[in-house]
Amino acid sequence: MNRMVRVLLAVVLVCALRADARACSISPPRTHVVDPSMQATDQTPPTLPPVTVLHITRGTGGDQCGFSHGTCDANGVIALSAPATDNVTAATSIGYRYTLEAGSLPQDFALPADAREPYGDEIFLRWTDGDTNSQESIDFTVRVVAIDLAGNESAPQSVRVIDDRGGCAIARGGGSRSARGWIVLALLVLAARRRRLRAR
Repeated sequence: MNRMVRVLLAVVLVCALRADARACSISPPRTHVVDPSMQATDQTPPTLPPVTVLHITRGTGGDQCGFSHGTCDANGVIALSAPATDNVTAATSIGYRYTLEAGSLPQDFALPADAREPYGDEIFLRWTDGDTNSQESIDFTVRVVAIDLAGNESAPQSVRVIDDRGGCAIARGGGSRSARGWIVLALLVLAARRRRLRAR
């Protein structure tokens, strides 16, 4: 095997390994912590307008529908608006507490036990969404309360979360699929090299 072929195979191997080396890195949600020093001076609760579902992303599983994906792709994500305002507490420091009001939560999904602070103007609820061939539909209602840094609580709002897109949905891309492409390329290069050697 000449030097050019060896270099090409080394490049292919490195690319394949990099394609499958993606790790899922998600910042943990911030837990809302009440500041006792503010309780004596702030008794005004936050104002919470209606909460809306911004988007729902279903997981694609680990190796489903014939394709493998990165580990983050197994996560389902529900993004809810975080529209509360307060006379003292900044919007990004307002906590949101969720309790189930109606319906059933998806398998492996749990509402946060503590109030959570938003990222910008959104709250993200994540869970492991299971096999894309057998994902259940989503239909539940949560009761949402906003809490400022002094611990004052808003009047509650209810938001219904609905998604009935269960079943196999192929997501294009993914580390393992890319790796297979590089491996196939390497095999083709080797096969072409062998044919040239036999023809001599």
